[in-house]
Amino acid sequence: MRNVITIIVAVVAFALATGCCACRKGKNNLPLVGTEWHLVKMMERELNISPEQFVFTFSKDGAFGGVGACNRMMGDYTVTEKGEMTFGGVASTRRMCPDIELETRFTQVLESVTHYEVDGDMLLLLSKGELRAVLQAVSKE
Repeated sequence: MRNVITIIVAVVAFALATGCCACRKGKNNLPLVGTEWHLVKMMERELNISPEQFVFTFSKDGAFGGVGACNRMMGDYTVTEKGEMTFGGVASTRRMCPDIELETRFTQVLESVTHYEVDGDMLLLLSKGELRAVLQAVSKE
């Protein structure tokens, strides 16, 4: 009888865990990998930056790259099915640009990220439940 209860509990736990992942992966959500993402909000502040600035892509092999204010940015990232996300080895070229402070703050935000969510065409980067940055998919039109 104990084995039956253990199996039932395991099946229910598995169903709940996979059910939550399915909720997060809505039909209209864009994939993290292969989508170009543009920074539109950081630290609860809307940003009015050029469409050529702060554009990033994520690859299947765990690398990300793109351009910040004027520097090439790159590094590694890891994600789990539970929506956990971490960044490591974040680096950039060293050109001085007018928005270098924003680029520095964005690097700090990336290093603090613990989770992510994709909501349609928006990529939400969170740190312990707190929204840190929002990136929007770049339109291909």
